[in-house]
Amino acid sequence: MENQLTLVVPIKTKSEHRSEVRRLLLELAQLTRKEAGNIKYLIHEVSDHPNEFLIYEVWKNQEALAFHMQQPYLIKFLESESKLLRENVKATFCKEIQA
Repeated sequence: MENQLTLVVPIKTKSEHRSEVRRLLLELAQLTRKEAGNIKYLIHEVSDHPNEFLIYEVWKNQEALAFHMQQPYLIKFLESESKLLRENVKATFCKEIQA
């Protein structure tokens, strides 16, 4: 658990591409969950903002994340961000805190 990486990735779609982005994110999740280094990969719809999604992902280590970043399906999605999204994809790295 010490080397695990947790990321939160907001995805803000252009309204005219919402359904396409939703479909692409679900496909991306299916493929990503098959990667050996993936622990968790969840897609959320933001309740109060219909054109926003949130990806919550956990990786075994930096190498697993680096492998993910090189996958053709992720690269293809990221190459379409200027067409489909209102903002570029930017991940926030997080650390769990425990009482």
